[in-house]
Amino acid sequence: MTNPILTTPPRRKRPRSVTWFALAVLYLGLVNLARAWLALNGSSFERTLPLAAPLPYFGLGGLFWGVAFVVIAFGLWRVWLWARKAMLGAILIYQLHIWINHFVLDASVYSRQVWPFEAGLSLAWIMVVWGWLFLPGIKRLYSETREAT
Repeated sequence: MTNPILTTPPRRKRPRSVTWFALAVLYLGLVNLARAWLALNGSSFERTLPLAAPLPYFGLGGLFWGVAFVVIAFGLWRVWLWARKAMLGAILIYQLHIWINHFVLDASVYSRQVWPFEAGLSLAWIMVVWGWLFLPGIKRLYSETREAT
């Protein structure tokens, strides 16, 4: 006779869509880490560019978002309860951070001309991420899964 407290609950099979979504979030994290590395370890060419903010600002932003999205991707892949809510918030704050950078740092007329297109991309990102995370099956998967699995 086995002790029900000591037995681990059976693990559910992870849906393939969760794996693909987690890989997409991982890719976003790795791109931000690459951006951080390039900004912090840039060549002399990058150091000569007339930027509105110092390169370490961009590097630290990339480092923060890179680590955040890599951790969230792992949590989504492992189907941990906190990962869904973290991704819902992270994508909003990430887009907000991008737009604060636009408002504060965009200096040229051209950069402001593409704002409508970039606003559409930001909205599309949010709609895709939120739409997928609010699918009934995905929402149920992340609400019923135990932290121990």
